Amino acid sequence: MGSSRLRHWANAAIGVVAAGAVVAACTNTAGETTTTAELTTTTTFAPIEIVPISTTIAPGVDPAVHEQLSGLLDELAAATQSMRGLSYIQLPAVAIVAADEFADRMSSVTADLLAEERLNREESVYRLLGQYDAPPSIGRSLRELYAADGAIAFYDGAPSEVVLDGTRAELTPLEASIVVRALAWSLLDQYHDVFDRLEALEEAGGEDGIDAFRTLVEGDALAVQLRYLQSLSEDDQMAAALQAAESEPEALLRLPDVVRAQLALPGEAGVAFVEEIVAGGGYAALDLAYDPAPFSMEQLLHPERFAVGEPVRSVPELAVTIDGYETVDDGSYGEWRLRLLLQDAIAPGLLSQTVSGWGGDAHQLLVNGDEMVFVYIYGGDTEDDAIEVAQALLALARGPLAAGDGIDSGGGVLWEGADRWVYVDRIGDGLMFIVATDGAAGAAARGQIRVP
Repeated sequence: MGSSRLRHWANAAIGVVAAGAVVAACTNTAGETTTTAELTTTTTFAPIEIVPISTTIAPGVDPAVHEQLSGLLDELAAATQSMRGLSYIQLPAVAIVAADEFADRMSSVTADLLAEERLNREESVYRLLGQYDAPPSIGRSLRELYAADGAIAFYDGAPSEVVLDGTRAELTPLEASIVVRALAWSLLDQYHDVFDRLEALEEAGGEDGIDAFRTLVEGDALAVQLRYLQSLSEDDQMAAALQAAESEPEALLRLPDVVRAQLALPGEAGVAFVEEIVAGGGYAALDLAYDPAPFSMEQLLHPERFAVGEPVRSVPELAVTIDGYETVDDGSYGEWRLRLLLQDAIAPGLLSQTVSGWGGDAHQLLVNGDEMVFVYIYGGDTEDDAIEVAQALLALARGPLAAGDGIDSGGGVLWEGADRWVYVDRIGDGLMFIVATDGAAGAAARGQIRVP
């Protein structure tokens, strides 16, 4: 079952959404305190031969600009290989295109992500779960974020091609780093088949596995971008940081916290995971981390659990059926999305502790027009872990969900509010959680599942 949740890699590594903010936070000469350490590696890089990349002059591109960009691409491709400790199996395909074609190509790879029906449903889920209550739509802001204006390059995985805006011959240090990031995606795709693997995960559905692999790949590409920036002069690093700070899009600030957190995930969890793996065994160890790759966000958020291959706890598959409703999303939800669900319900200091005992889960989203039912079952590592999550869900119902007064019902707690029907029940180290816009549908779901 294909997932309806936000996929901001959008069948390609766009490399432009919030990239400036990530770079500004991670550049260590910007005059501000940074929480991201400079990337180090135990790998000794061999000299990389600069081999000219073959490109063709697209209609509308000035030949002189094309020639200058081609020379710069050769240098950036060599830097990309050096910063990642891998040589291209074959030279990356690069399309240097005019502004109109660049915009068309970007629109093509983001079409599914930005489809109105998909964004409307995404927003409805956020509202159902108490993650978003502001009047503006998220669609307009996301479309502004993914607009071609201000972009410079992205990797289009379908034709395995880096697409570069050919309207200007000179690139700023920040723009050059974004090209490096796109080239890194091309390099990773050659070695680890990342685009097809992401497509297969998307087709299979399940939030957790998709989040984990996408965060690994994007974090890896971002780490290459940051290493490139850190290799520049102090003046160039400062220029990149200033440009990033000045170009932060207003659309990003209009998005709800839950969406901004998802956009920032690769720059936070992804890069941190890469740093941890590289610090322990160099980039050879990072390449080994792709096979087998982390299969849950728990392993991304806790690299030590990835190192020992901690398995995901098995929970029953959800197969709720309700007359008139269609299942539009199902599979594992994961520790990361559980964190997003609870982040407005409990104090930040308790959040990490509460979700870190995640053992396994499953969710199902059913839709009937404007009516929705969200079903969630969870298994903790211990009973204490399940108690903490159950208490957080009770706080979610009483707070962000504004479900009204709860009553004891069948061993759990039931809220029958004007806008939401909510049920929470825990037995031992497992629990169930249901949110519905219609009480009858919520009750129907409750009658078909059990606490794992």
